[in-house]
Amino acid sequence: MSLTLAPPTRLAALVGVLVLTGLAAVVLFVGRGVLGEDATSSSAPSVPLVKPATTAPTTHAPKPVRVPSGFPARVDHALRYGRVVVVSVSVPGSAVDRIVKREAALGAKSAHVPFVAYSAASERAMNALLAKTGVLPSPAILVVKRPGVVTSTFSAADAATIAQAATQARR
Repeated sequence: MSLTLAPPTRLAALVGVLVLTGLAAVVLFVGRGVLGEDATSSSAPSVPLVKPATTAPTTHAPKPVRVPSGFPARVDHALRYGRVVVVSVSVPGSAVDRIVKREAALGAKSAHVPFVAYSAASERAMNALLAKTGVLPSPAILVVKRPGVVTSTFSAADAATIAQAATQARR
């Protein structure tokens, strides 16, 4: 079966295909915004093609990389702001430990270094301290210097001894 068309019919079909192709191209290009503004008839807001002014990129100083000391978070925080820290570990409720803790705080204050106190009942803090120092006496006073080096360990000491150890660690 063959389909034959008369020449006027072929011409009408060809013109119809060309009109449909042209109409499809116009719809496609107008929808994408390729044609100029005067050719668009859509209700979408037109965006002017203005290049924004470029500003010089601001460069910020990179933040220094902070290396954790391996001590519990409060000691690590104190080492961030001071070169030397006095750490006291005591058993809650013990009269001797309370006196040693007070002497450690006074020694740190007179040496102008941060003081951090821990309870021996805090398992998380004790695990971190034991992993870093090895064995701790009860009560314990540690003088720690950046980057997490224990310079002195005391079981019981007066404020002057602790202040002297903290001052030596700063040098």
